[in-house]
Amino acid sequence: MNGSLHAGHSFSLSKVEFATGYQRMKGKRALFPLGFHCTGMPIKASSDKIKREVELFGKNFEDVPEEEDEEPQPPPTNAATKDDVTKFAAKKGKAAAKAVKLRYQFQIMLALGIPLEEIHQFAEPEYWLKYFPPICMRDCTSLGLRIDWRRSFVTTDANPYYDAFVRWQMNRLKELGKIKFGERYTIYSPKDGQPCMDHDRSDGEGLGPQEYTAIKLKILEWTEEGKKEISGNLPEGAEVFLVAATLRPETM
Repeated sequence: MNGSLHAGHSFSLSKVEFATGYQRMKGKRALFPLGFHCTGMPIKASSDKIKREVELFGKNFEDVPEEEDEEPQPPPTNAATKDDVTKFAAKKGKAAAKAVKLRYQFQIMLALGIPLEEIHQFAEPEYWLKYFPPICMRDCTSLGLRIDWRRSFVTTDANPYYDAFVRWQMNRLKELGKIKFGERYTIYSPKDGQPCMDHDRSDGEGLGPQEYTAIKLKILEWTEEGKKEISGNLPEGAEVFLVAATLRPETM
């Protein structure tokens, strides 16, 4: 729930709608619930951007510096090739094609149709949880989806019932020996104090952890300047190594 629904959502929801309607026509009691997923860091990252932009440009972003207009880019072409109409040619990757060419987060919020004087409220992550679910309900209802809204809820600890359920579930699985503590390399955010998965980041999507190999290089001979530098700082006869980090240890 970090924005309004788009065409992809309607495509996915239509499958559930058709299946539910078909089963009801066969006389079955078919349940179609829909919840509001707010877990993760994209909302937090976006709200942090709004907070910084309010500090920089004011509550209504009136102090934004004027930028030179960028050269207009030709629209992406996903047309079939001339030789074979069954072949699909895309000149841009999926992520690049979906990217919004706006510099600031408040500009993205404006593009979503949010009034300028209301955008500063999105500096608080909790405001996103209140703002977008009703819009989702409105759009799904106008689309004609037969959703049982009584079953809806928002994730995260903003919902104490959901939060307690997830906590109970994880503790129960641990008691049963189904999950255990483990370690793996991951991208970590020092600012937020937790790991951040691919879709949790405001940028850097698709980047994974890189493993460097550290190679010790023993110093066999000191320069005169080096001798002066270490004089009195090392025990007599101590071996000294320089450590080189490399992504390709085979070249060493």
